[in-house]
Amino acid sequence: MNITDLLEYIKETSSEMTRADIDEAVLLHFDLIMESYREKPYFYKNLLKYDRFMVALSLLSFSYEDEKVPLSKVKDFCQRRGYMSRNSLDTYFSFLVLSGYMGVQIHVHDGRQRSFQPTDKTLCEATRLIKSCLLPAQMIFPYDSSLSGLGRSPNLLRFFARGFAKILESDFLLDKILPEAKWILNRDGGHLPMLALYTDALRNGSLETGYNVSSYVEISSHLGVSKTHMRRMIKEGEIRGYFKCNKRQIELSPAFVELMRRAMSIYLSISRVSVQLGVAEHEDGRNPVDMLMCKI
Repeated sequence: MNITDLLEYIKETSSEMTRADIDEAVLLHFDLIMESYREKPYFYKNLLKYDRFMVALSLLSFSYEDEKVPLSKVKDFCQRRGYMSRNSLDTYFSFLVLSGYMGVQIHVHDGRQRSFQPTDKTLCEATRLIKSCLLPAQMIFPYDSSLSGLGRSPNLLRFFARGFAKILESDFLLDKILPEAKWILNRDGGHLPMLALYTDALRNGSLETGYNVSSYVEISSHLGVSKTHMRRMIKEGEIRGYFKCNKRQIELSPAFVELMRRAMSIYLSISRVSVQLGVAEHEDGRNPVDMLMCKI
């Protein structure tokens, strides 16, 4: 696989999305993902923290690449990437097993190892998350007609996981493309607090009139996080030049709006390119990156 071509395609897709009007897509993504979040706020509040989310995606991608892959291989990979410490990974994996999101058993070829597989519960939640990204991504130029209707395909999750594995291998992910966004993405709720602030301003019509958004109480209540959590995030963002605060309302700076739009264009483009790669690989076995490069 030509990694250089893959990186170029992701960059080009993200740049095109950034130049497009992504507001309607962002609103749809937020509404779709909040449907899942409201059902299991504690689970998603933890899952969507950037580093934890990357561990979960690594587990999914490795399992679709090789259903007999040892859990230790994923653990080593995530530790090398710096997503979590080894002890934290052990704790997180135990949580996934105890909460019914991962099955673990003795490896068929090595009794010292453990193999794993996502449960039906995981496959259902993961499919919903992918749809919350793919459907909005299809609203943004450049439109890919080949993905039309794929949201109803039983193979959607496999396509995504197989394609994302290639992007994961390249390590050309959001934290590398836009490192200045990780301070907000790696908090409880992941990118949702960022989206909540932006969509609130968008729906209240204040992006054109000073970027004022609702109070700490309203935003924290909407996301199921504490006021203290939101206040700390806003205070740090204020130091970084992304917010202005008073006792009741938050004001978004143009720099935050730009950061949010860039982050979401990368997030959605990686999701779409992952599915494109998986579909291309499935359809005729040719190098999926070469096929995608023909579209640029």
